[in-house]
Amino acid sequence: SDNWFLGAVTDEEARTAPVTLDFLDEGRTYTAEIYRDGDGADYRTAARHNIAIEKRRVRKGDRLEIPMAPGGGYAAMFRAGR
Repeated sequence: SDNWFLGAVTDEEARTAPVTLDFLDEGRTYTAEIYRDGDGADYRTAARHNIAIEKRRVRKGDRLEIPMAPGGGYAAMFRAGR
């Protein structure tokens, strides 16, 4: 398909790991559907289940900086537009 998928996880330290979207096709626009840690998420507390879902329009070369909570991560799907 024309869809791409990206995922990341972290250890007990919160972090942001920037990703440049060089793998997307030149000249196309994508909708990124991102499932990430919500505000206050932390594997050590009841807030570990906090999830935020967001959508962004992205293109080849854009840079994502998605924060990950302690013990958290994210998953993203990039759906090609027309």
